[in-house]
Amino acid sequence: MLDINKWERDFMIENLKGLLSFRGRNNFTNMSRYLRYNEATIRSWYEKYFNYLFFNIELIKTLKDELRIIAFDPSYVSKSGQLTPGLGYFWSGCDNSTKRGLEITGIASVGLESKTAMHLEAHQTFKSEDESFNLLTFYANLILSNVELYKQVSDSVVVDAYFSRFTFVDPIVEKGFIVISKLAKNAFLRYRNTEPPTGKRGRPKVYGEKVKFNNLDQRHFTLCFKNENSEAFEAEVHSKSLKRWIKCVVVVTELDNGKTRREILFSTDINQSGSAIIERYRLRFQIEFLFRDAKQFTGLTHCQARSKNKIHNHINMSLTAVSVAKALHYFDNKTEEKEPFSLSSIKMLYFNRNYIQRIFKGFGIAPEPYNNSEQMLQIERFGCIAA
Repeated sequence: MLDINKWERDFMIENLKGLLSFRGRNNFTNMSRYLRYNEATIRSWYEKYFNYLFFNIELIKTLKDELRIIAFDPSYVSKSGQLTPGLGYFWSGCDNSTKRGLEITGIASVGLESKTAMHLEAHQTFKSEDESFNLLTFYANLILSNVELYKQVSDSVVVDAYFSRFTFVDPIVEKGFIVISKLAKNAFLRYRNTEPPTGKRGRPKVYGEKVKFNNLDQRHFTLCFKNENSEAFEAEVHSKSLKRWIKCVVVVTELDNGKTRREILFSTDINQSGSAIIERYRLRFQIEFLFRDAKQFTGLTHCQARSKNKIHNHINMSLTAVSVAKALHYFDNKTEEKEPFSLSSIKMLYFNRNYIQRIFKGFGIAPEPYNNSEQMLQIERFGCIAA
């Protein structure tokens, strides 16, 4: 179990409640208006270490048991100033350009049945001027540093096309993980040689012809998925860049303008089905919704601290708050058809509850007779909207 004392537990509960009810900016000054701690105490707590990975794994264990994947993706966070640790130029997918700010690498768990992401851990990206520094190695070490904990969640790591390189894939696979990703359109793949031995001296031929994605060899590729406008074909091929045999899935989609789009997905597990690879890769995008909710509602981009520890805690607190809200208001929904998850409505709900309790306390009114009454529930839901 997580080694957490009473004071840490009380602060975590109070802070998470505050993150789901505050208005304005998520900084120490404003949060002190919503918590029962003053600004100096909040600053002090944010400087301390907390094991978010272990905490969030324990949170996931309380939810419905289902197969999961580990989604791994960096995200740009705007930040001004001159003295912030890790400040630099990073790629922003929203603006499709490099921008000055911070980068965080989020690691989340996505359920195959629930189809929603739960935060595990996030780390700030620190680039080094050392010539031996490799960014892909830095990313891989974020998972390799806690292999046993991540394997409690899943053995499948799903990443986008940027990470489909030997420097990232090989060390992850060596630790027993399966990597699912996307290859570039000009990827060099080769079929397995099916020609009989020639009888000549030397090593028998291992690789066959190069894979041509616009003319797949039907002796190797088989249909694994089909719907109205797309087909998917799977085959076991060899990747020259990854230096290993992989299960390749080529998804061919007919677009409305008459053109054809091809996506080349792969898994390092050659026994995995093509449909499973497609499903898991598509679910990777759920981590983007986790970033979106944290940026819009729990103040992921509001940090004004200049300490590595404070920035680390701010980032993980914001993302963890989103997961806690999902655990309480999405996974706890017992109905077969779940209501759409709206963090905007959840924040309004907690704000109203906090406001009502402050009114009761200010006027010296005992809240117990009114708890769970229809009138109280109507007031708590005031302003809540559908997703």
